[in-house]
Amino acid sequence: MKLNVVEILKRLPKTNCKECGEPTCMAYASKLMKKDASLDACPPLATPKYATARKTLHDMLLSAAA
Repeated sequence: MKLNVVEILKRLPKTNCKECGEPTCMAYASKLMKKDASLDACPPLATPKYATARKTLHDMLLSAAA
């Protein structure tokens, strides 16, 4: 799968909570794709509810960097 903003966004909490410092999850997804942000910036991703999504995102971002 080719890494793109929509594929990243699908796996984010989509709460637009702004805890990552971005106004929306879409903006955060864009920064993740450009490697201008890390998964650690999203507190909801650190919760058990999103553990699978975080692992998937981590793997996607690693594959894109290779």
